[in-house]
Amino acid sequence: MAHTFIVLVACGLNHHTAPVAVRETLTWSVDMHDRLIRRWMDLPAVNEVVLISTCNRTEIYCDVSDTPERVLAWFAHVHQVPIDIVGPYLYLHAGSDAIRHVLRVASGLDSMMLGEPQIFGQLKQAYQHAETCGALNNDLREMFQYVFRTSKYVRQKSDIGRHPISIAFAAVQRVNQFFPDNVKLNVLLIGSGETAELVGKYLYQQARHSFIVASRTIEHAHSLATMIGGQAINITDLALYLSQADVVVSATSCPMPFISRNLVHAALKVRNYAPMFFLDLAVPRDIEPEVGTLSGVTLCNIDELHACITHGLAERQTAAQHAELLIEQAVIDYKRLDRARKTKHIICNYRQRMQQLARVELQHALHKINMGADTTKVLGEFSDRLINKLTHTPTVGLRQAAWDDQSAILDLADYLFSIEDVNIV
Repeated sequence: MAHTFIVLVACGLNHHTAPVAVRETLTWSVDMHDRLIRRWMDLPAVNEVVLISTCNRTEIYCDVSDTPERVLAWFAHVHQVPIDIVGPYLYLHAGSDAIRHVLRVASGLDSMMLGEPQIFGQLKQAYQHAETCGALNNDLREMFQYVFRTSKYVRQKSDIGRHPISIAFAAVQRVNQFFPDNVKLNVLLIGSGETAELVGKYLYQQARHSFIVASRTIEHAHSLATMIGGQAINITDLALYLSQADVVVSATSCPMPFISRNLVHAALKVRNYAPMFFLDLAVPRDIEPEVGTLSGVTLCNIDELHACITHGLAERQTAAQHAELLIEQAVIDYKRLDRARKTKHIICNYRQRMQQLARVELQHALHKINMGADTTKVLGEFSDRLINKLTHTPTVGLRQAAWDDQSAILDLADYLFSIEDVNIV
């Protein structure tokens, strides 16, 4: 019986290959996800599929019973874009290259921000969505489970995500260094723009802090406060709430400092001089430099964080080299595991077929014995008939291989049938 060979394929585009004007045409909302999966699964040669769409990438992972290059045309067809428009931006990886690509994506090596962890969660959500839609079978399911396990190991072993390479991440690391005991902190965020939002989200993910958000526009403050479970105030009420804050993060567009030494000194008195940590992420600065001279106050500005980022990027690039080596070994290991898994499947099918033949012959022999035939003669016939049936299919195949000059198959058969250490008794 001829076997259909399944090829794993990863196809798509990302920030490396396509500008944002192209990427944004191929993103989709959650309510479109199911429909797109069904379109892919309706293609006769697509057996399984996982789809992911983020601001930086749109990718399809599938296994196909066809040439991998066909996926490029299917990608354009399913997403209803002309192939001559999207084609120049698409990449295609098959087999081991596809495994390598998914491992690099999950480990953060293919991200715009080297080593970022968010893509791992996004991949997991995409996988779970495909599972819910019934778009997964054994091959892709086992591949993704391997990717999730291995990418965690790669990140941990290489330390690819440990060093800060964004202002917001570096800011949160400085907070954690200043308060290393995992204590619950009162955090005052001043400003509601992207930087303040990212710092707030990172701190919120640690699930132990309480937040106050101050902004000139109370609606903006409410919006961010809602995301992180905090309280919104108008920035004009800052003096009333400053003494409550263990951590103050300021990132506004104010043209001059508005947090003065006197303001902070008054807050310290109310706090009985409990330590305060200030992060000034604004340019121009929001906090007077003299605030840092107060006892019990630590003030960190954006230049200090830039120094951390420069160092962090160099450390991540070194870690990325280590991660790439780990991924290469992981690809080799996966291929071995996959071969072992598929070999087990072949062996199980072969055993089932042989057992079926043996049962038929055994029933035939028992019937003759029950009818009074000579037992010794029946068992001899049983042995001959069983050997003939067990060897019939391999014999036909080997004769055809010899006729077609398939020397590799003949050598393999010689290897398999010449194993001397089999215990026959």
